[in-house]
Amino acid sequence: MHHPSKDIVGSESDSLEGEKIAICLTGSVAVIKIPELARTLMRHGAEVRAVMSESATDLISTDMLNWATGNPVITQLTGEVEHVDVAQWADVILVAPATANTIGKIANGIDDTPPTSVVSVSMGLEKPISIVPAMHESMYSHDIVQKNISKLKEANVNFLEPNLEEGKAKISDIEMIKDHVMDLLHPEDVGNEKVMVTAGPTMEKLDEVRVLTNKSSGKMGISVAKAAKARGADVTLVYGPGSESIPAGVETIKVETTEEMLEAVEEKLEEEDFDMFASVAAPQDFKPKEHIDKKIRRNGTFCPELEPTPDILERVSELTTETYLIGFKAEVDVNDEELKEAAEKKMEKHSLDLVVANDLKRSGSGFGTDTNEVLICYGSDFSKIKDTKEVIADRLIDIFSKNS
Repeated sequence: MHHPSKDIVGSESDSLEGEKIAICLTGSVAVIKIPELARTLMRHGAEVRAVMSESATDLISTDMLNWATGNPVITQLTGEVEHVDVAQWADVILVAPATANTIGKIANGIDDTPPTSVVSVSMGLEKPISIVPAMHESMYSHDIVQKNISKLKEANVNFLEPNLEEGKAKISDIEMIKDHVMDLLHPEDVGNEKVMVTAGPTMEKLDEVRVLTNKSSGKMGISVAKAAKARGADVTLVYGPGSESIPAGVETIKVETTEEMLEAVEEKLEEEDFDMFASVAAPQDFKPKEHIDKKIRRNGTFCPELEPTPDILERVSELTTETYLIGFKAEVDVNDEELKEAAEKKMEKHSLDLVVANDLKRSGSGFGTDTNEVLICYGSDFSKIKDTKEVIADRLIDIFSKNS
């Protein structure tokens, strides 16, 4: 019988389509976030089942997890050997939240709760297991807890580090956990490849309080960095002042101006060779010719003189010969044929391997949106995609993987 809660499956993307995830909940107050986590994973296509310890059921009801996942919740082990069934069913086992007590039990082979029993079987089956700790910071930093964590890491158990705030080791953000799960499940077909991505806007100072900038949030560039990281690449992100969170496990260089972005890119290219460079950022094309080191007062017309900023992609194409180069081209209010011509011109101008072109005026496209409608131009091939930025980013890594 179809559970109505499953109607959301795949509503945001198919990034986790067909993936089966077992979430093992233990006795931390952070369990209140797990229904939201389950729903987030489902919205990206996953099937989710919940396994709860008795302590977890003291903090949140099984009905809530049944509603959230659309599946029965396991709270005890019977002659049906539920722990074996779930471990065999799951593609990944997520212990979230994980207390110090549960981490200690898993590290020492103790399986006296449904979650620890599921993990024990999963380790024997060599299934991907990830632990998401949540506890008081003093407990998390305790030598024995850290030794247990190290012991599990040596046994190939993954950990998603908590946020250390207010004396607490708080559970990671929902989006970060979701990205972590995607990392575990995606094929590492670009393993050991070095990838650099620019993302976000840049800003140029007009005076001491005003800047020239644009509406770029950095979402598309962050999506490309995440996709490359999930597929096994060693990723460097050069990030302007965007509003998107920096992805975990990605070396990030924060910049403000277009010149700072160029300097950071040049410095990294001098230090090491990169297999792919994706110029996803929306740097300012112009800057004030003179910076006014005070606040400009409103006193009649003010006409600042602007001059061009450096062309980052042009410089990168001069510095690299073997790097797979990806550029982005934003247009406004054009048809598909005009968009294609703009992409071809950009590809020829900078000797690019791939260009992603979009029209910022189209519905669900452009700055700040979760989705995009793009024309991807590579070689003599063209493909048009309207989907989430995560799916589009993954498609770019597909093309890079096949042509690198």
